[in-house]
Amino acid sequence: RLTLARVRDELEISVERRTRDLMASNQLLSAEIDERRRAEANLRQTQDELIQAAKLAVLGQLAAGINHELNQPLAAIRAYAENARRFIELARVDQADANLAQIVELTERMADISAQLRQFSRKSGERHESIAVQACIHYALRLFHSRLRDERVEVIERLPHEPLWAIGDLVRLEQVLVNLIGNALAAMKERPAPTLTLSAEREVDGVVIHVQDNGPGIVEEHLTRIFEPFFTTKAPGKGLGLGLSISSRIMDDLGGTLTATNAPEGGARFTLTLPAAAPPGTDSLESRHA
Repeated sequence: RLTLARVRDELEISVERRTRDLMASNQLLSAEIDERRRAEANLRQTQDELIQAAKLAVLGQLAAGINHELNQPLAAIRAYAENARRFIELARVDQADANLAQIVELTERMADISAQLRQFSRKSGERHESIAVQACIHYALRLFHSRLRDERVEVIERLPHEPLWAIGDLVRLEQVLVNLIGNALAAMKERPAPTLTLSAEREVDGVVIHVQDNGPGIVEEHLTRIFEPFFTTKAPGKGLGLGLSISSRIMDDLGGTLTATNAPEGGARFTLTLPAAAPPGTDSLESRHA
């Protein structure tokens, strides 16, 4: 009995010691998990802030063109307003009304530009939704309207008539497209007949978008490094080399990909893929007929 009692006591002590060790290990593991979660949250916040900073930097680069886009209608509005006042003095109401109609049209155009800038500069959400690919491409192009005109860039759009729907985030996809279009325009700076080709199509695995220029293309050894952070072929002070890296990260977050190749006919071609989405309302229609 004494031996059994001693063995029982030793077993209880051993179990108690082991329990303390397990509790200490669990507490340490919980602390490590909490620390990792905090680190991941901080990393996500830093990445989001970097994406937002890159977006605002693009707006800064486009500021001159945007300023021109707003100043033109402002000057026209002033001229139309002065003419309308003169026509009212002369009792030429129809002509005054025509000038006022022009003012209304110009203010709507300025409102569209302002709304586009506000849309582009706002922070993105985490929620993915169905987005119209053609509309996103046109939103991105609109930011370059004056630059495309001033640099005499021919824009070729090879887009299907039927809307292409993809799963993603409109603002973040637009940011990627703006970055790719900006890079294409920079690459074609010295070309006598710059041509920007934008195409999109539905494939088995999803939606594919191509952004292609007729510039000098990408040096072969740079193709494997082009998406690395801080890698750039631009002159010092002309870029940090973060645009393509951030764009690649955005596409990963959207469940897609971003790749770069040289087109057979010359120039660089960037390809974006996104998961395809059903047109809005399709599910509800199918459920009604089921």
